[in-house]
Amino acid sequence: MLRCLSCNGILAKNETMCYTCGEASPEHLKQKTKGQGKGFSTVVTIAFFASLGFTGLSLLTSFGPPLSLSIAISVVLLFVRSSANQLTKNRS
Repeated sequence: MLRCLSCNGILAKNETMCYTCGEASPEHLKQKTKGQGKGFSTVVTIAFFASLGFTGLSLLTSFGPPLSLSIAISVVLLFVRSSANQLTKNRS
């Protein structure tokens, strides 16, 4: 049997909400969130590699954004990319 995460009430497998407190069941939450976030992770990965390209471009030529701005954007996107990958991995 399942237990409610907030009030520890007993839930049947086919119940989607807790009868006592009204919170969604843990199994229902797993099914609802499964597969979400992959699109965001892909977009962030593409943006990260594009920013690395602009960083290389600004390093080698005077065309493009300033080098310090390119490096800052690349570092921020690196952290966002790693966080998005971890969240996607934890949800599946």
